[in-house]
Amino acid sequence: MGQEEANNRRAALAPDRDAISLKTLLHCRTVVEKQNFVSTGIMTRAEGELFEIELNEFELFELGESVKLTVYSPAGIQSFHSIVFAKYDGAIAIIQPPAVSQRFQEKREFFRVEASGEAQIIRLVRDDGEVRTLSTPLEAKLRDISLGGVGLVMPPHEEMKQVSRIGAVLHLGFPFACDLEVVRRERLLDEIHYGFRMKAVDTEMLRPLRAFILRNQVELNIQARSAEGRKRGANGK
Repeated sequence: MGQEEANNRRAALAPDRDAISLKTLLHCRTVVEKQNFVSTGIMTRAEGELFEIELNEFELFELGESVKLTVYSPAGIQSFHSIVFAKYDGAIAIIQPPAVSQRFQEKREFFRVEASGEAQIIRLVRDDGEVRTLSTPLEAKLRDISLGGVGLVMPPHEEMKQVSRIGAVLHLGFPFACDLEVVRRERLLDEIHYGFRMKAVDTEMLRPLRAFILRNQVELNIQARSAEGRKRGANGK
């Protein structure tokens, strides 16, 4: 019993030692199973909160349908249940269940996607702690976003030079109010590129934000697959 307790303690103190990268699942044979039907494909993407599996029978799966995935990887057989989030020519996208993040490791805490949208900066907090509410909001463009951060691009503004935090509303098809902490600023030509750490004002709005990020990830995956198809066609493959 003493040896077993010691082994359990070592495992609890060093969980990362046994963690494996999601990239281990790429290009692995993947069985997708639903009620009364089983199909075998290949795992082609494992990013953010989505898995992409190429399947000949992709059309037979419905959005929101519950499925079981079994991935035959170099790290062993990995099985879990999830739902179909999207499907497109030759592939389906599956949401990664929470248990996956405990089993695998990602270098980035939150997956970030390129996205378009507008932002209005309505409050500035200077480095010395002075808070200023703007009567006329500053305008910025969304560059990328995750559940924990956002990238904005805007012209140089004198008001932003000594700012450590801002209050903003992102327009993503819905208004998303957030507090943003400056973690990076870089001038490129006539624009300033900002990287912010983000905190939602209303945590209930994280659900539509997550859906927004997932939709953008699917759209980027579709574009990537289309580009890969054109490249293969041009090479005669």
